[in-house]
Amino acid sequence: ELNTKAVEDPTANMTAEEALHWQIVHRKKEGVEALIDDCLTRQDAVGVLNNVLLPAMKEVGDKFGAGELILPFVLQSAEVMKKAVAYLEQFMDKVEGASKGTVVLATVYGDVHDIGKNLVKTILSNNGYTVHDLGKQVPANVIIEKAVEYRADAIGLSALLVSTSKQMPIVVNELARRGLEVPVLVGGAAINRKFGRRILFLEDSGEPYAPGVFYCKDAFEGLSVMDKLIDPQAREALLAQIVEEAYAELGKPKPVTRKRERGQSSIPPAPHIPKPPFWGARTISYMPLEIVLKYLHKPELFRLSWGAGNTHGEDWKRLQAEYEARLDRMTREALRNKTLQPQAVYGFFPANRDGDDLIIWDIEPFQRGDEQPELREVVRFAFPRQDFGEHLCLSDYFAPMDSGQVDTVALQIVTVGRAASQETERLQNAGDYSEAYFLHGLSVQAAEATANYVNQQVVNKQLGLPPAQGKRYSWGYPACPDLAQHQLVLQLLPQAATELGLELTASFQWIPEQTTAAIVVHHPDAKYYSVGVDRLEQILEA
Repeated sequence: ELNTKAVEDPTANMTAEEALHWQIVHRKKEGVEALIDDCLTRQDAVGVLNNVLLPAMKEVGDKFGAGELILPFVLQSAEVMKKAVAYLEQFMDKVEGASKGTVVLATVYGDVHDIGKNLVKTILSNNGYTVHDLGKQVPANVIIEKAVEYRADAIGLSALLVSTSKQMPIVVNELARRGLEVPVLVGGAAINRKFGRRILFLEDSGEPYAPGVFYCKDAFEGLSVMDKLIDPQAREALLAQIVEEAYAELGKPKPVTRKRERGQSSIPPAPHIPKPPFWGARTISYMPLEIVLKYLHKPELFRLSWGAGNTHGEDWKRLQAEYEARLDRMTREALRNKTLQPQAVYGFFPANRDGDDLIIWDIEPFQRGDEQPELREVVRFAFPRQDFGEHLCLSDYFAPMDSGQVDTVALQIVTVGRAASQETERLQNAGDYSEAYFLHGLSVQAAEATANYVNQQVVNKQLGLPPAQGKRYSWGYPACPDLAQHQLVLQLLPQAATELGLELTASFQWIPEQTTAAIVVHHPDAKYYSVGVDRLEQILEA
């Protein structure tokens, strides 16, 4: 019986310190208090933190960096760590300086995305740092004032979009102007290491910002940078390294780009222009969640939003089965708690192409059924054109102004509501990091599922399009990258604001975050493409 128990419990022959370390790495919360009590008979609370808990989280970080752990497992380890630290705190004398340092975190002004920032907060706070999270859409002056108030050892800034990342150098330059010496860590999908090197140099003097600007590709690199910044010797070496790299980056000649001929695509006219059942906008205030989620793209949910990434073989089969069960459970919870509420506004509008622009005409003469409707421009979308390959532009898929025909364009805005964001925030604040992560991922993908459902089952069917037609292009993606055009979509579909309560930030992102807008193109030849640099030319010019 003893042998059986030893096989069943991997920690049976371990010391309390080894067992506590093992439970953090293997995401087991049960019994950590008793293990800590045992550890405290041999060392004080700070010793347990520094010698047992922090090394365990370091191993978790190392395994994540090596691709041995997926992100949800890291968050579950962080939950065990949080529970252990919360219990240990009662034995700590606050004057011992148990905190390694103080960090102020914020998602920059105009940006509503905070999942990345939340991950950084989780990792730093569970590795001995005091973290003050200012939230999202935080103005530069507030970030700086709070850094002074909390006597921060560093500021961490996150941004998802290129447009909002411009707030980062504003913070750096304002810190310098005020004579403050706070290192700045930057990260997020919008930026890279080159960006971090460039914004090190101040606008006024052209000199490097002395305390340093550090690009961190993920939360664990942020932890590594912080650990070096609080060590005077390591800090000096790190600063010297980033300044050297930044000057090297500054000295690089700009890549020579060949001037390309501006071409036109050869898209033929659509063989048939569909007539919509109505002109203008309609609201869908309710859609059955269980039906909408049938349009969920599970590989994207599991691998991208739920962090399965490159898991393969038997590991993938096990994880896939676990995720299928989780999706079923979370769907039932969302139905019961109403945390995911699919809604939409969509509409049909008369339109014509004018070069690279798509003109939307006033719907009133068309609603009246005028025999020769007066064409009054109300909105103009300017779309970029490829300067290589087929020279495609979204406007090419619509009838030109001189064709004698008025075309039809569909627009849609979908959301799963604010409740998902509120519940994600509640879980995060309660220390349920992995559940917050899973819910955020599901809500984002549920918004995509809603967009697919409205596109395929509402818009395309009402236009009478066959299954292969009616492609959906969302703003922020290659064919229509300008998020500022969300304002124009909202102008045409005002019910999104007045009836569904949707808003736009200063950088034209949707609130709530789990919202997406799109233009639907009926042309049978429509396809997805990029307007970026031709990959072949990138290689030739490298």
